[in-house]
Formats: sequence, C-alpha cells, structure tokens
Amino acid sequence: MDIQHLTPKEKDLFIKILAECYRRLTAAKIEANELTKEGFQLMFRSVYKDINNTYKV
Repeated sequence: MDIQHLTPKEKDLFIKILAECYRRLTAAKIEANELTKEGFQLMFRSVYKDINNTYKV
C-alpha cells in the first residue's frame, strides 16, 4: 500500500486500523513480528470491517 496516494480521510482510517491492530496485539501479549504476513492481513481486515461497521466509513 502506498500511503502517499491516500486521501486524508483514508489516511485517518488507516491509522485508526493500525492503532486497533496493535491494541489487540498488546491485549493478547504478542508482538506483530510473531504473526505471519497472512495473520496480520487477516487481523487488519477484521479490524477494518469492525471500524467500517461501527463508524459507517
């Protein structure tokens, strides 16, 4: 993903999603490098869906 091409609204959403991903990792007491790329992508998609449903982005 090239963050340079995102709109300000998309950048804000991206930051919210990453923050929630890392909040979940911290709650689970694991680090991002302990996940596979696919595992992190799955979590990212899950958080995106949660945020999208909550805020109707």
